[in-house]
Amino acid sequence: MKSKKSFFKPIVVKQDLRQHGWICIVYFILLLFALPLEMLQLADREYIIFSDYKNYFMINTEIQAIILFSIPIACGLLIFRYLQTEASVDTAHSLPIRRETLYVSHIISGLLLLLIPILLTSCITFFVTTTIDEFSGILSISELVSWTLLYILFTCFLFVLTSSVGMITGMTTVQAIFTYIFLFLPIGLVSMITYNLTFLLFGFSPAFTEEALLNLSPFHRFIGTYGVINTYSSLEIILYLLLTILLFFIGLGFYKARQLEKATEVIAFPFLKPIFKYGVTFCGMALGGSYFSISATLNWNWIIFGYIVGALIGYTAAEMILQKTWRIFKLKAFTGFVIYSVIFIIILLGIRADLFHYENKLPKMDQISEVYFGDKWTLQEADRNDQQLFSDSKLYIQDIRNLHEHIIDERELIENTSYIENMHYMQGMIIYKLKNGSTISREYQIPIDQMKKILKPVMDAEDYKKTLPDYIQLKREEDISSIQISPNVPGFNAITISKKEDIESFKKAIEADILSQTLDSMYYPTSRWGTIELSYDSSDATFNIEQIPSNYFTESINVEWKKSYSNISNWLEQHNYLEDLTVSEKDINRIE
Repeated sequence: MKSKKSFFKPIVVKQDLRQHGWICIVYFILLLFALPLEMLQLADREYIIFSDYKNYFMINTEIQAIILFSIPIACGLLIFRYLQTEASVDTAHSLPIRRETLYVSHIISGLLLLLIPILLTSCITFFVTTTIDEFSGILSISELVSWTLLYILFTCFLFVLTSSVGMITGMTTVQAIFTYIFLFLPIGLVSMITYNLTFLLFGFSPAFTEEALLNLSPFHRFIGTYGVINTYSSLEIILYLLLTILLFFIGLGFYKARQLEKATEVIAFPFLKPIFKYGVTFCGMALGGSYFSISATLNWNWIIFGYIVGALIGYTAAEMILQKTWRIFKLKAFTGFVIYSVIFIIILLGIRADLFHYENKLPKMDQISEVYFGDKWTLQEADRNDQQLFSDSKLYIQDIRNLHEHIIDERELIENTSYIENMHYMQGMIIYKLKNGSTISREYQIPIDQMKKILKPVMDAEDYKKTLPDYIQLKREEDISSIQISPNVPGFNAITISKKEDIESFKKAIEADILSQTLDSMYYPTSRWGTIELSYDSSDATFNIEQIPSNYFTESINVEWKKSYSNISNWLEQHNYLEDLTVSEKDINRIE
């Protein structure tokens, strides 16, 4: 006996394919230009480093991203566009087809239109890769499979997201805007909330690193990888897959509950209107406060003014959008704004009063296992390279805790210090790793002149100087191929050290000088003697012509040759280089 229910109708799928088949053709042509044709063009270039293209996402990365974040969204807009006009929505739902069947049928149609071009492009790319010897030795079949599967996953995610958004609005334009808003909303909200908390809470340190923050947006996450497929962990892929499935069922639920007469409405469901209205109000408020905190240098009168103006503009704009008219200036329309303002004032006063004792929290010595003090950017870079910068020295922990306690006591001094007039300050981050496995992070703008006495024990400690970028760079595992020392004197030539034993001994002299620095030499430096450039071979570069040597491109780091670096000066003098790098009486022709 034939089932009366079916998950999809072939006739609906066929109609979609006939009506929107051009999407499939456009998607295929764009992918063809972005990948296989680009590979052929690269192969014809005279100078090309093939090893730069370690996987298929590194070929035309930006173009691939633009295609990926436009065509699937456009497909979702067109497939479900019939829901946004009254005549077509009535016609579609007058057919003897259940809503679930219609929804699933349209989803299948869209996926067919989008996935076929990807699979065809993948097959063509395979044959192109095999015809280019330089690419075939780098890009394996597993890399092509990874590209195909990941591109399919993101295509499905973006198409289903757009389709789900289409269920909650009755306007195609609004559907497109909402879709892109949802792609950037997490990163935007977290950024604004985090930034506002940095001046609302003394010492607030964001839980998100800049890299983790960018990962909240699928677009930034894709562009940020620059094609390195391994940066997408298995957990991330599983999460995107689960989110795609969840969005499918959310869209199905909204479609079943949607009223047909809601076509042309901005928001199709009444319970979502307050969420939209106060969401826009909050975003406007946070944006206004952020703007005036920057332009007025943390003047609280201006910040509060920014909050009020931003919230008012956001609330007014949301009301105009929902009512589809600018004639909303009635007392009743702003009743919600008054209620919102009262709630926000209570929350703001609670944050400023520090009800949860965030600002004055200081762990006890017996609770701390390790500590870090220094620049947050250095720590983030070390985390990416699996470098350990935390110290378990009890004396160092005690010195940092004393510094932290002093910072809390001198809060008014720190907040009122003008960093324009006083240029000697540092962005100091303090992170405690506690014995119970938790961490406490704080971040402060520390005026060095006013807090020099309490800073000195910390910054003179060897544990601190081992977190400096110059020292971390010197401890890299790669071998140094050459060292070039350039004097800070016009007309003097640089000298190059290339002997392995000289390189090693000179490197130790640099390390000794870095570790012997004091607070004064770090933050009150005099003019330097010159610059030291340490070069590392990049011998893995592959070229398409044999005339260029494989180590043609090198990676290098620069270290300042400070006048306080006595070990470097002594080494240069012992090896008869110092005279060639410094000015003596015989070099001076005339003094005026």
